[in-house]
Amino acid sequence: MRKFIGSVAAVVALGSSLSFAGATQAVAAPQEPAAQADRAGCVKMLDRYNQGMNRYIKVKNSCSRKACFSVTVAARRDPEFSIGANKTQSFRYGGALWTKATGIKNISC
Repeated sequence: MRKFIGSVAAVVALGSSLSFAGATQAVAAPQEPAAQADRAGCVKMLDRYNQGMNRYIKVKNSCSRKACFSVTVAARRDPEFSIGANKTQSFRYGGALWTKATGIKNISC
């Protein structure tokens, strides 16, 4: 019983030290440039809908340049798209059997 409790305590201590090391590495990461921060607000998701046997997402680009984004879908590879400057457009991201999109993620082109 003592060996079991001792091994559990060692695993807990090791796990907490690893999570602390990961947190310090995340804090020490370099700051992203202002251009990437601007890109983060360009594309906004307006709506998700089904049409026939397909799933669509409607997005709006509010920037004056082309922007790229990916649609986040659980347990699948996120499809990537690009949209022109100051446009609103719908994109087909999967079939009716796919899970619903949870949102979008702005990426570099």
